[in-house]
Parts: sequence; C-alpha cells; structure tokens
Amino acid sequence: MKSIKFFVLVLIAAIYSFPVFSQRLIQNVENREKMSLNGRWNYIIDPYQMGYLDYRQEPFDESPSGKGGFFVNLNDDNTKGRIEYNFDLSPTLTVPGDWNSQEENLELYEGTLWYKRDFTISPEMNNRYFIHFGAVNYEAHVYLNGEKLGVHKGGFTPFQFEVTENLKDGENFLVVMVNNTRKQDEVPTVNTDWWNYGGITRDVNLIITPKTFISDYKVQLADNNMDVINGYVQLNGVSGKSTVLVKIPELGINKSFNTDASGKVNFQIPVSNVMYWSPTNPVLYKVEISAGNENVKDDIGFRTIKTQGKDIIAK
Repeated sequence: MKSIKFFVLVLIAAIYSFPVFSQRLIQNVENREKMSLNGRWNYIIDPYQMGYLDYRQEPFDESPSGKGGFFVNLNDDNTKGRIEYNFDLSPTLTVPGDWNSQEENLELYEGTLWYKRDFTISPEMNNRYFIHFGAVNYEAHVYLNGEKLGVHKGGFTPFQFEVTENLKDGENFLVVMVNNTRKQDEVPTVNTDWWNYGGITRDVNLIITPKTFISDYKVQLADNNMDVINGYVQLNGVSGKSTVLVKIPELGINKSFNTDASGKVNFQIPVSNVMYWSPTNPVLYKVEISAGNENVKDDIGFRTIKTQGKDIIAK
C-alpha cells in the first residue's frame, strides 16, 4: 500500500512539474477580430541557452524572480545594473519567416534564438484576448510582459494562449524562445536528410473576442444523407444555455438552436438543391454562425467521399 501511495505522489509531482502547454484552439482565426503582430521582431542568438538556464542548468523561469532570463527584457530604462543583453539594440528578423534564409550567419544555425516584439493596446473589460501563433519551428517558450504563458512543440501546428489577465493598458512586450534542435525522441528525429528551419514561420495575431464566444464549430453533409446538413457549435465562457443562429442564405437556411449548459449544440437541418463542391466546380456557400455579440463567417463547400472496397467514391 505504501508503495502505491508513493507512486501516486510521484506521478502527481511529475504531472505538475511539466510546463503549461498551449490551449484548445479557436477555429477560423482568419475571420475573427484581431491585431496582427507580424513584422520586424528583435532577436538574440543564444546557442548555450544563457538566457534560459542558470549555472545549475535550471530554467530561470522556474524561479520567482526570473532574474537572469532574457524573457524579463531588461534594458537601460528598467534597470540600473549591468545587463549582458538588450533586445532594443539587437538586429531584427521578419515574422513570419524562418531565420535560416533571412540572415547569412543563421543559414545553418540549429539551436536557441530569442524573439521580442513590442505592441500597444488598451484592453476592454468586455473582451477576451488570445495570442495565436500559426506555427513556430520547433519548440517555443512564450512570455508576455515577463510572465510565462506556456510551451508548444511541433513546427507545423498552430497554438494559442489566453492573455486577458496578462495584458497591460499601454505598452506590452512579447518574448518567444525558439529552438529548432533535432532530437532522437522528437519528430522529426535526427536525420541526415532533414533540415529543421527555425523561426516563427507563420502569422502571429492577438485575437479579440467577447466574454462568451464561438470557439469551435462544424457544418457538413450528414453521413449517408445528402439531404441533411449537420454539425455542432461550441461556445466558450458560457454560464448556461444560450441561443445560436446558423445561416446559409443561398440555401434559405436561417435556424436558431439552444445550447446545453456547457455551451454546445448539435444540429441537423434538412436541405435541398445543394450544389456540390468539385475540382471543376468549386462551389462555396457563405455560412454565418452567431451567438450573443459575435458573428463568425466562413466559406464551406459540401461534398461526400467514401470508400467501397478499394474504390474511392465521390458524390
């Protein structure tokens, strides 16, 4: 019994010692209210991770002060002591983009590089805010105003962090530590025919939503029934049942649905005379989903594809 309790305690300790990873994604970022953080970012090359690890090889961001970490963003205006780095005096790279193709001395660089971007905003009380990255190759540690938001691994997948409580009214700074080092136990692993281009390689946006917003949805033809459109809508920040409106004007669809207490609703809508998407006739319908003060628009094509034995059948 003692050994079981010890194992459980060790397991809990291991779980809570892991860094905070990125959160569930908001869908259809392109059509949301947002503030672009693309452009020129200051950068510092850090091959020995001097801005991340102390002399014990322990992360600075695990100590209460964070003293020594580059993510604190010390400069002549906010410190009286000597500093060994200064983002404001450092060169810049274009985001989105890899560092290997932008600077000759970084062409073959594999290791850690720090990015920093300043931006100004006046957060509104009735909104929520999310930092959304389209992709960072490969491992990213993200900090806002000196506080760690979390970690993401994977060079081709988007990720986000809510920053509603982290933003300041006025000047803010975002710091990202990026490492493109290949490792035996990562994907891609250490291969001689693969090169891990490093950097913030896709768009960075500050997404602005209402307190309750549409976080996820799906609109598609029903399985084995091309006369029905079904799907779901998931709200975030809801405290009870809410009303969701689904519109597809070209198909005469204007339906309202009530979510459950968790903010989710599954729906089915009979439909006729749908023009199906195909490579030769790529028809897209204007779809609108509304809830509260938010209206999300999307362009969606309808088509069914299934397998039958070794055949792929499209209808």
